Amino acid sequence: MKLELKNNPILADYQAHVKAFCTLNGWNKTSPTELFLLFMEEVGELAKAIRKEQNLFYEEAKKHKKFDLEEEFADVFGYLLDLANHFDIDLEKAYREKHAINEQRKWD
Repeated sequence: MKLELKNNPILADYQAHVKAFCTLNGWNKTSPTELFLLFMEEVGELAKAIRKEQNLFYEEAKKHKKFDLEEEFADVFGYLLDLANHFDIDLEKAYREKHAINEQRKWD
């Protein structure tokens, strides 16, 4: 069964899509700790892709593809959505509330 993400999705649509996809594949039984560790693995892979793209800490220039970066960003986004779903966090609501707080802060 293929799950379709609707055109022009909002953040809630992405969260619902990830939830359905994880349930379909039996990944909804993953513990919070394991899920967070998987998320961190993906963040590490994104860091490596950025280092390659920026040619940081490599003695020789490494060829990369923009797709590598896009793929790693997508993986991190997917795991973030899955984590939020696991804890019943509405990411759009959380972002808006935190952004309102940040707008009132003085940034030094």
